[in-house]
Amino acid sequence: MANLRDIRRRIKSVKNTSQITRAMQMVASAKMRRAQDQAVKGREYIKAIANVLHHLQDEIDEEASPFLQAPEGDGDPLVLLVNTDRGLCGGLNINLFKHTREKAPENAHYITIGRKLNVTLAKVGATLDATWSIGDPLSLVELKPIFDFIVERYLDRTYGSVYIAFSGYVNTMVQRPVFKKLLPISTQELETVIKEEIQTASAKPQPRFILEPDANTLLNTILPLYVFYGLVQIVLEARASEHSARMVAMKAATENAKGLIDSLTLDYNKARQAQITNELLEITTAMKAME
Repeated sequence: MANLRDIRRRIKSVKNTSQITRAMQMVASAKMRRAQDQAVKGREYIKAIANVLHHLQDEIDEEASPFLQAPEGDGDPLVLLVNTDRGLCGGLNINLFKHTREKAPENAHYITIGRKLNVTLAKVGATLDATWSIGDPLSLVELKPIFDFIVERYLDRTYGSVYIAFSGYVNTMVQRPVFKKLLPISTQELETVIKEEIQTASAKPQPRFILEPDANTLLNTILPLYVFYGLVQIVLEARASEHSARMVAMKAATENAKGLIDSLTLDYNKARQAQITNELLEITTAMKAME
C-alpha cells in the first residue's frame, strides 16, 4: 500500500484537475448557449432570403445560375470539413472524420475550418488545399474569405462540386456527423427549403412581389447569399456541437475525478488506520518487554 504522503499528493493532484475540468465545463456551457443564440438569430435572415426565393420559384431554372447547374468542365470534388481547433470534446472529431471518409469521393480535395483533423487527413494521404481557424464567437468577416475561396474555384472549374461535412447538433447530449452537398444546389432541395421556411415563417398568405430587375438577375444575387448564410448556420451548428461535446466530456471528467478522490480518500483512511494500529502494537510490545 502506498505511503500516506504519496496518497495525499495524489488526492491534491486529482482535486486540482477536477477544478480545471469543472471550469472548462462551465466555459463550454456558456459558449454553447452563445452559439445557439447566434444560430437562432441567423434563422430570421435565412427566412427572409427564402421568402424572396419563394416569389422567384416559378422562374428558377437550372441554367439560370451556375449555383444551380455546374459550369462546363471537369473539376475534382471538394470537401469542406468543419472540425475543431482544440480537443477535449470526446469522439466528436474522429466520428466526423470516419463518416466523411465513408461518404466523400475518393479523389476529393479537402479544406478545413479547424485544425484538429489536419494531421489525420495527412496520415490517410488526403489532399489538403487550405485550412482556416475562426474565432469564438463567430464573425461573418472571418467566413467571407472561405466562401470566396470556394466560389471562385467552383466557378473556374478547379472544383466540380462542393460538399460540406460537420457535426450536426441534435441536443446537448447528441451530435451526429452530417455530409451534404453545398454546390451545385439541387432545385428540388431548394424548393423543399423554400416551402419549409415559408411555412414556419408565417401561416398568412404572402403577397406577390414586383420584380425589378428581371428574375434571373435577382436569382444570381440571392443564391450566393443563400449559400453564404447557409454556410454560416452550418458553422454555428458545428460550433454548438463542439461546445456541447466538450461540456459533456468535462462533466464526465469531473465526475470521474470525484470518484477517484473518494477512492483515494478511502485508501488514505485505511493506510492511516493501519499505521495507527502498528504504532499501538509497537507501544504495547515495548511495554510488555519492560515488565
